[in-house]
Amino acid sequence: MNRFRTIVLGLGAMGSATLCQLARRGHRVLGLDRFSPPHAMGSSGGDTRITRLAIGEGAHYTPLAQRSHALWRELERETGERLLASVGGLFLSSAAKSAVLHVPDFFANTVAAARRYGIAHEILDAAAIRRRFPAFNVADASICTGVGLYILTQAMAARRHGATDCRA
Repeated sequence: MNRFRTIVLGLGAMGSATLCQLARRGHRVLGLDRFSPPHAMGSSGGDTRITRLAIGEGAHYTPLAQRSHALWRELERETGERLLASVGGLFLSSAAKSAVLHVPDFFANTVAAARRYGIAHEILDAAAIRRRFPAFNVADASICTGVGLYILTQAMAARRHGATDCRA
């Protein structure tokens, strides 16, 4: 009879990452998913996702995001897959703050996180935004600062480290 130290239920982005990390540490792990990963039946369905280092939801998340990026790069080196494309982001705001966001002061929090953790960023005024990004029609008061393959790759790496996964 097989015995496992840990059983991971659900092999989406988080489950496959957990399975992989536990297997790398030598744990006997079993991964279970109702469907054959990757699939479109969970929160990680689709081809692309965004991850931010300067996080408007709170700077306390930034070290977690930085660690996740390091783990992505580690997995890329191990497997030869290109999984994480680092590109810039553009966050727009103004003194009017007419948009309702899920987090108060999202823009200010993003800038604060970038400053606190030394993340490269710029603050552009409306004229600079229009020069660099002419497709945007911004008001004068505006300012800005600037996973399917992942699941399969995590699962393959987990298996190489001894994990067992079962598909329904």
